[in-house]
Formats: sequence, C-alpha cells, structure tokens
Amino acid sequence: MTRYAVVDLEATDAHSSQNKIIQIGIALVEDGELVDTYTTDVNPHESLLPRIVELTGLSDQRLAKAPDFSDVAEEVRKKLEGCVFVAHNARFDYSLLMKSLFPLGLDLEMPRVDTVELARVLFPTFEKYGMEALSEKLDLHHNQPHAALSDALATAELLLKMQDKIRQLPRPVLEEIIRHSDSLLYETREFLKEQLEYTPLQVEQLRLVHNIATRVQNITQEKKPFASSFAKNINYLGLKARKRQEQIAEKVKEELSQSTPSFIEAPTGIGKTYAYLLPLLAEGKEIVVSTPTKVLQNQMIHGVAPLLKEKFGINFAKLLGTKNYISLEKFSRLLLSNTEGKNFEIFKMKILVWLTETLTGELDELSKVMTNEDYFSQIAHEGYVNSKHLHYEQDFWLKAQQRAELSQVKVVNHAYLIERLADYPETFLKNRVLVVDEAQQLFTILEKANQKTLKISEQLEKIDVEASHLSRRLMESLTFQLANKKLDSEKIALDARELGLNELADIFDAPEQNFIWREGDIVHASNSDFYNFEKLVPKGTKLYLLGATLALTEDNPIFPELLGFKNYRFFKFDGHPAENQEIILLTDGPFIKNTGTIAYAHYVADKISEVAELGTQVVVLFTSKISLTFVAEQLSAEGWEVLAQDINGSAAQIKKKFDKGEGQILLGLSSFWEGVDFEKQDKLVLMIPRLPFATPDDILTKKYAKRFANPFYDFNVPMTTLKLQQALGRVNRRHDQYSRVVIIDNRLAGKSYAKRMRKNLAQTAPIKKVKNSALVSELIDFLL
Repeated sequence: MTRYAVVDLEATDAHSSQNKIIQIGIALVEDGELVDTYTTDVNPHESLLPRIVELTGLSDQRLAKAPDFSDVAEEVRKKLEGCVFVAHNARFDYSLLMKSLFPLGLDLEMPRVDTVELARVLFPTFEKYGMEALSEKLDLHHNQPHAALSDALATAELLLKMQDKIRQLPRPVLEEIIRHSDSLLYETREFLKEQLEYTPLQVEQLRLVHNIATRVQNITQEKKPFASSFAKNINYLGLKARKRQEQIAEKVKEELSQSTPSFIEAPTGIGKTYAYLLPLLAEGKEIVVSTPTKVLQNQMIHGVAPLLKEKFGINFAKLLGTKNYISLEKFSRLLLSNTEGKNFEIFKMKILVWLTETLTGELDELSKVMTNEDYFSQIAHEGYVNSKHLHYEQDFWLKAQQRAELSQVKVVNHAYLIERLADYPETFLKNRVLVVDEAQQLFTILEKANQKTLKISEQLEKIDVEASHLSRRLMESLTFQLANKKLDSEKIALDARELGLNELADIFDAPEQNFIWREGDIVHASNSDFYNFEKLVPKGTKLYLLGATLALTEDNPIFPELLGFKNYRFFKFDGHPAENQEIILLTDGPFIKNTGTIAYAHYVADKISEVAELGTQVVVLFTSKISLTFVAEQLSAEGWEVLAQDINGSAAQIKKKFDKGEGQILLGLSSFWEGVDFEKQDKLVLMIPRLPFATPDDILTKKYAKRFANPFYDFNVPMTTLKLQQALGRVNRRHDQYSRVVIIDNRLAGKSYAKRMRKNLAQTAPIKKVKNSALVSELIDFLL
C-alpha cells in the first residue's frame, strides 16, 4: 500500500534562491487514513522579513530557540523514506527540502505528486486553486493557514477528497484522463493510475459513450394548482404582495384577452418578475421570458425557478446561443490527439471531469484559470447535430432545446430572442406568451444584431496587386479613402466595385440610408432608422413589454412607436419612494466638463476612500474603463481591497468575491448597471462618479436625433434617469436592506435639465443635497 508524505515548508523568502526552511509540517497518509504527523520549527540564523512574520505568525525570538535543520534532517529523512512526496506546489517544497538535505549528505529521491495540478483537473469550475480558496470551497480543516502542519493536514485532506472523487468516475473516463496526463508535473500521473482498480466500470445516472460520460437528466412533470388570487400565490412562495405589484399582476391577467401588445411601465424594484409570471402561469399559459443579459437569465434560473418548481411544479429552461454549449463531437475528435501542449491537455482532462457533473454543458461554467479563449472556441457548438454521431443522445445543445419544449417557462436573453425571431418565430413561440422584460434594452440589442460589419484587412487581402498597375492604383486609392476621418462613400464604393470587393461596395452604395463609420480595422453600417421589432413577432402572439421607462416623454409613449408598433395598449404604474434608501447629491465637487480625466479620477478615488474608511462595503459604477482603471490603481496603491471589473476578474467573478467579503470596494462597468443585483449585503453604499449619458457619437443617439426635436432633453435625459433608477434598484432588493446612493457628478444637483431627472428619481428614493465636507457625517448616521 502506497504511503504518501504530505509536506509543507515555511521559508525565509519563497521568492529568493537563498531561502531557508523555518518550519516543517508532514502528514503521513496510508490506505485513506492519516497515520502520523510531524512538525518542527527550524532556526534559519537570520532575521525574518516583516511580511514572513505577518504571514506565518513566527518570530525571530521563537526561531532562535528552535533546532538547526542539521539537527532534525535525519529524522525528517526517515519520515519521508519510502513515501510518495505530496505538496500543494510540489516544485517549491521538494526543491527546498532537497537543497537543504544535500549539503548534509542526505540525498533523498522520491516520486512526487502536485495537488495544485490535480485540483485544476478535478475541480474544473473553481476560480482559484490556492490552499485557502480550496479549503473554503471543500470545507477542509485549515485552522492556521501558513502554519506548516496546518497546511500539510489540509493538503492531506484535499488529497483524500480528490482520491474519493477520482474513484467515483467511470473507469473508461479515468483511463481517458490518464491518456492525457503525461503533461502533469512529476509523478502525479501515477497517483491517477493507482486509482484505476477502485473505479467502477459504469456509474448510475451517467451515460457513458466512448470514454465520455454525461449526466442523465429526467424532467419531472408534477404541476400543483395555483390559487385564484395573486396575493395567495405569492404568499405561498413565502413572500408578501406589494400594492403596486398586485395592480400589475391584475393588469397582466386582464390583458390576456387583448390581442394587441401590452406595454407596462413600472419602477425598478417593484417585483415585476412575479407580477407577470404568477398570473400567466395561474391561467395555464406557457411563456417565453426575455431578459437583457445572461446575468439576469441566471438570476431567474437560480433564484425564481427553484421556488416555483418546489411550490407549483413549474419547469424553467434556459436557452443560449449555440456557441455557449460544448460540442461533444468536436471534443471527442480533440481527444484523439495530445499534441496541443500542457495546458490544453489539462483543459481536456478537466472537461472530462466536468462532463460528469454539468447539467447544462454551458462553457461559462468552466474555470478560465490558465486557459486560453481559443481552447473554448475549439469545442464550441455550431448548432448542428447529426443523429448518426456517437454522442447524439448526450448533446447538450439538443437537450437544452428538448428541455425547453417540455418546460412551462423558456428563459432567453434579448440577443437570443432576436436571432430566433429572425430564424423560426412560429416554432419558437408556438402557443406561448412572450414577455420582454427590461424592454428598453431592446434598442441596443436590435442595433447590434442588425449592423453590418466588415474587416477591412480581410477585404484588402483579396486584391491581387500584381495583376495590373490599375489594381495597385485602385488599392492605394481605396486604402487612402478608408483611412480618412470623413469617409467618401461614393468614391469608396466605386473603387471597391472595380476591385471586385462587392461586399464592401454594397455597404457604401446607399450612404443616404445608412450610418457608416470605421472603428480600427472594422467598417460598420447601420440603417438610418430603428429596426422594426414588431415585424419579427408572429401575428397571434400575445406580447407583453415591461420596463421602467417606456414612455420617454411625459405626454407621449414614443418607445412603442420606435419599435414599429402602431396598435398597442400602454399602462403606467407609479412607484413610491423607498423608505430604506436615500440618494445623496454632492453639490460642490469639481465641474466634470472642466476637469481632466486623471484629476477627476483622483477626486473620485479620494471620495471612495473617505467612504470606505467607515468600514462599509462600497459599490462604484463607472461609465468608462479608463476612469475605472485610474481609480483602481490609486485605491490599490493606498492598500484598499479592490475588486475591479476586467482587472480582478469578470463581472460574475468579482461579484461572487464581493458577496463573500473578499473585497471591500467593487468597481463595475456596464454589466453592473444593467442587472447585477446586490441582495446579500444588509447595508451598502453605491457611488456613481459620472452621469451615464450616451456619447454624441453613439449610433443610437444619432438615430434619436433624427426623431426628436430635442433629442438630448426628450431622449438622453429620460434614458440616463432610467439607468440611474436601474442602478438604485441593484442595491435595493429587500425591504430589510438599506443603502445610500452617492452621486458624485454635481451636474445632477444644479443643471436645468437635472430638475426633471431629480423629479423622476425622487419617485424611487428621497434625495438630499450635501456638500463634500458633510458626506462622511451623513453616512456615519446611516451606518450606525
């Protein structure tokens, strides 16, 4: 029976080649049990660096009383003799130990297992693989991080948990993992091979086809009756109905008898999701719900869906674009070779494990640690499944479609909805009610979906400049014209047509109908008018469009008309100011238009620091990546625990860390404005450095300018107000959650157009104007 010596060494300086051992921890494991431990301090005969003292809790005084390494070396060697050496980052611990033994003539050769690499394979969805992160995720006993024996014992427990997990895999899957395991460090592969005899040939609830195992899923249909009233149904969910929520629910029920689309405007945070789901489901309707983002899809699937499944037996299904799913056909072909490099081979191994766990096959579930985006593109689904393929019955994309047809609620995002309505609307919406939530976001999605784009370099590569002198001259002319700030559409179209670049010529042939612009190597073209959403929806489909700002102007609900609707019904529900939230407007900060980006970033960072010093968690929403970066750099330099989007991780990653208290300050971009909810914090401060106005160059702003007499006042102002209201809603998810929203941009406190904005915002939460000098005292009262 193999004996494993799980070792952890603490050292004077892990980053120095002259480092010395200061503490040893050994946990001996055999036959799945901890059989012995050993630990000792070691005198390095030098002072410890302050950070090592802080990290390990050791001191010069304590180590001065410890034995020399030479005094314990033989005992350590005997403990390790005949064992397999195991460590979390074996390269460091093994090298340091061997370097320390060698001058004493105590050379020791041991096979090695690295638990970091094993963890990457066996826990494919984790975001971190450090010992502390793994201890939290796996509930390991790790009482004294960076104390050698505590680390060794936690690593030993990790090893045994991984051994158990490996032994639950079907043997053919483990055999396939081993086939790709030459890339693992040292003799880690041998640890995998030792588990083979303990693995079952098949595992219940797993479908095994050619070394790929996936979970068998059964959809249960156990519908339970709804009550006749919305209040009773929402009470059954353990929630309390709100007056406005009940009114919306009643209107949703009434509008089922109307064939025309129903637009419902209601403030954020009013509980619209249950207000439309419960009455429609109570009437026996099947539904397609469209949300603006994948984040909001996930919130519905992981938050609302389980509750409705438990209480009413309602099945939900999430649908995404094909590239979000793994293609088992493509993956199985990749398994036939192992020449792509170490990280790619580890990627294959962890997918083999992940496939035994995932219910969705969504690639977003997989960890991005040491993983190239190209890896994902090589296994992304293409939306085609051959029934003759070996993995046809395991195909996740196909199963998602099948699951959706058996579910009462399909949950999609706006981009996916538009694709499906363009491809096969009747099949997709057959006998279902369509609910478009946060419908004001449709404009942006429609714009992106319908823009034409071409890569200039790819077009130019098609030209054979050696063909003739004319070809060379035309190419020079075309290149020059495309480089100009103001594009001469007629000239570009003529040159492109002469060179046979018909795709490029077609874009520039109708400049009076299109907006055409260049961004780097890409040419964009957009129709001069809005895209007609009404034409995409099949006749006979009952359609609800809900949002916080659908009227745009106070006297005319222009939003429906911009989407192409001539016949519709429009309803507006006003909200009441929240009692658990307050908006604070700073009145005397620098005027943003007259302040440079860096100077304003310094001012913003200083205000964030002032607030963070009160000990509360702070969310800051930016409109610019550049501003976020400047602020993040200053706050980090000052020692704050900052979680900055796209710097410290994706929106989803930093949100998870923030919820766990791993960072005090979260800096977010657009995805946080649109729908990431902070429901776990009891008290929170939200700070907004700049009002989220669209830029004049924004293509939608240009289109609005053609429709409105005063586009800034009639469109930009209400849309910016909506964005602010959405941001307020992100930090007000519960009646017992309290938040303060600090708007740093002083234009909201004084500009003439701001009166209208303040009036609308005051319907969401009370507003208070405050000078910079009074901000801290104002927040102290709130936080007490």
